[in-house]
Amino acid sequence: MKIKDRKTAKVIKEEEDSASIIKFLYHSLVGRIILKFIFSRIYFSKLLSIYYKSTLSKKKIRDFVKKYDLDKSLLNKDFKSFDDFFKRKEDVVADSEGFVATASGKIRVFRIGEDKGLYLGDKKLRIMIKGNVYNIDKLLKEPLPEWAKGGYLLLYRLSLCDYHRYIYPTDGCLVRRKNIAGRLESVRRDAAYWRAFAENKREVEYWHTKFGDIIHMEIGAMLVGHIHNHRKRSFKRGAEKGYFSYGGSSIVEIVGKGIEIDGDILKNSERGFETKIKIGERIGYGSNKAT
Repeated sequence: MKIKDRKTAKVIKEEEDSASIIKFLYHSLVGRIILKFIFSRIYFSKLLSIYYKSTLSKKKIRDFVKKYDLDKSLLNKDFKSFDDFFKRKEDVVADSEGFVATASGKIRVFRIGEDKGLYLGDKKLRIMIKGNVYNIDKLLKEPLPEWAKGGYLLLYRLSLCDYHRYIYPTDGCLVRRKNIAGRLESVRRDAAYWRAFAENKREVEYWHTKFGDIIHMEIGAMLVGHIHNHRKRSFKRGAEKGYFSYGGSSIVEIVGKGIEIDGDILKNSERGFETKIKIGERIGYGSNKAT
């Protein structure tokens, strides 16, 4: 997947961690067996988290900062472990107007048709993996609400180097929530991420907001043993919602006609690009298409 930096409009290359391991796990018979019975299991993530929470893991911080060219001042902070470093809390200032980015990372946006299918421009996506068709209903484990027709599905992909805390994109209140049990497969494109979204462990919340109803979902991924949510009943734009433990992760949001996504992000998505964005920046606005 190609990535465009929103600020510079330049195409950038993402530093992939353990790309060769992912290729082995998903593209070889032995790798798929190991993946099925070990790496994608939640118990494996929990065992690995014991190391990341120990003081022994502190030595990993310096190499991580160097590899991903992160702020060198992070090396001067007294992190107790790599887990402590990874889930660090930074100051987040959300734009005062519009619908803002829930997380830092890469975003791709799909239009939801009146038939509840996913579209990029006029092209409808047919997501078939190994004979199985994947759609939004499988992602939610229930039918997509009628209000979502004509809206958008926002897909945030967080790489290891991205900030792994996330915020509320607008003011609103919780309607209901549910947890969906599942595995922890990779959410990279070469790992068939649509299948991972429909089968991985995830937490779903239904909100009522100033822009209409929204469905928000955190999706765990390989090595992500926990999704940590603050579980608020009402919330304000920019307030922290939660964070992921170590690993690449994804967030999906489904919005209705009350929100229009900014044109540059839509154009990038239609052309096959993810857009690199920063948590709290405006990515959309209230739409007069709302009924």
